Amino acid sequence: MILSDLSILENKTFPVIIIGSGPAGISTALELDKYNIESLIIEAGSRKYNEGQESYFNGYLNNSEFPSLNSRRTRAFGGTSYRWGGYCNRFEKEELEKWPLTHFELHEYENECNKILGLKNYHTDFYIRKFSNELNQYHIRFASNLKFEEHYYEKIKNSKNISLSLQTMFMEFRGLKNNVTSIKCKKDRKIFEIKSKYFVLACGGIENSRLLLWSQKKNPNLFNKNLQIGKKYMDHSARRGAAEGFLNYKKLINYFEKLNIKRDYYIDCLPRLYLSPNAVFREQKNILNTGVYIRVQNSKHNNPNINKFLRKAYCISPNFFKTVLEEDKKNEIYKFKVRLHPEQEPDLNNTVRLSDKLDPIGIPLPKISWRASEQMKLSNKISLISLGNFLVQNDIGRLAIDEKIFDINKFKFKFNGNHQIGGTCMGTDVNNSVVDKNLKVHFVNNLYINGSSTFPTSGHNHPTYTIVLLSLRLANHLKSKKDI
Repeated sequence: MILSDLSILENKTFPVIIIGSGPAGISTALELDKYNIESLIIEAGSRKYNEGQESYFNGYLNNSEFPSLNSRRTRAFGGTSYRWGGYCNRFEKEELEKWPLTHFELHEYENECNKILGLKNYHTDFYIRKFSNELNQYHIRFASNLKFEEHYYEKIKNSKNISLSLQTMFMEFRGLKNNVTSIKCKKDRKIFEIKSKYFVLACGGIENSRLLLWSQKKNPNLFNKNLQIGKKYMDHSARRGAAEGFLNYKKLINYFEKLNIKRDYYIDCLPRLYLSPNAVFREQKNILNTGVYIRVQNSKHNNPNINKFLRKAYCISPNFFKTVLEEDKKNEIYKFKVRLHPEQEPDLNNTVRLSDKLDPIGIPLPKISWRASEQMKLSNKISLISLGNFLVQNDIGRLAIDEKIFDINKFKFKFNGNHQIGGTCMGTDVNNSVVDKNLKVHFVNNLYINGSSTFPTSGHNHPTYTIVLLSLRLANHLKSKKDI
C-alpha cells in the first residue's frame, strides 16, 4: 500500500523497515512479501524521476575533471535503476574468492533473481569459457528490459504486506546498546520517528556510506567508532578508445569452429566480442580482472573513416593485407575498437567521507577521494598486449594500442560513477569491514546494509544481478528470525 500520512504509524512497530526503493530495497521487500512478512519502504524521492531532487545528490570529488555526483544517481521510486542499461552478468567462483560468501550461498537464488529482473532462460545462459591460453570469452548482453518503477509500483501499491512512503527523507538511526530502535525521517515538513524490529539501509553505493557515517556521528553510542565506514570505495571506470585494429572476420569465425568454441548471436550478427584475462594468467602477471569489449565495423560499408583507417593499417602490416586483400578476395576486413572495463582493487585511500557542506535537510554531503592505481593501469596494458599477440599468432588481425597506455603518468582513468561499489564492505574481520556475510552491521544487532556498497571486491562485471541475489539472500536470512 502507499502511505500518504506517516502519523498513522505512531504506535506501530514494523517487522522490517527498508530505506531506499532501488533494486536492492524492492527485491528485499518482494521476497519478504512471499512469506507474509510486513515491511515498510521509505523513499526520499517521488514516484517519477524529478531533476529538482538531484540537489540532494551533490557532493565533492578530489579531481575537478570527474563528473558531478548528481549526474550518476537518481532520487525516485526505482532508484538508480532509472539509469540502468539492463546489463546482467554475474560474479563467477574465482571472483568470489575474497568474499565471505561461497558461490553456492549467493547463486542458489538465481531462479528468483531471474524472475525479478524479467530474464528469460535464453538470456540467462551465463558462462565464462576458454578463448585463448590467456583470455576467456564471457557472456554479456542487454538482457533485461524491465524498469523497476513501471513494473513494481502497482504490485507494491496493491500489496497487503509492503507499505511504501514516498517523499520521505531518512535523517538518522536511533538506538542504544548496539540495537537500533527507530529511524528519524521527514515528510511534508514534519519529523517522524518510526519503530521497527529490523532495519535495512539500501540507498546505493555512496548514500549507504554517507547516511551511516552521519548516524554514527549523531549516535556515537550506537555504532562502534572503529567501523570502516566509507573505506575501500570502488568504481568501474570505462576506458574508451584504448586500442583499435582490424581483423579478418572469416578467420575469426574459422578459429571458433576449429576449437569448437560456441558462437553467439553477437559474434555472427552484430558483431562484438567480450574477453577477460583468465585466472591463471592473472596470477602469473599479478594483474586485476579486466573486461575487454571489442566492437567491429564492416569495411565494405561506404564509410570513409574506415577506408582511411585501413589505408594507414596497410602501411603498418602490408604482408597481412597482401594475403587477405589480394590473394583471397572473399575475405572481409573489419575495423574494430576496444573499450576497457577494469576491476578496481579495494584501497583504503579511496574513501567516502562527510564534507562540511550540507544537503537541504542538514545532512553533510559526501566527499569522495578516488584514484586509479598503477596495478589497474598495468592490468589493462597486459590484457591489451595479450589480445594483440593472439591476433598476430593466429594471423587473424592486428591491434594498435594507444601509446598513453604504456606510460603510467599519461594513462588516465576518469571516475565514471555509474557503479558505486564498496564503502560498507562485507567481511569476517570486524577491523577491516562493516558488515558480515549476512549484511548485518558489526556490533549492531538489527541493522543491515544492502547493495553494491557491501561488495568486498568490484570484479569487472555489472553489479545489478549480484545486488538482487544479495537482496534475496538477506530477505531469507530475516525470515529465519524468530521475532518476525
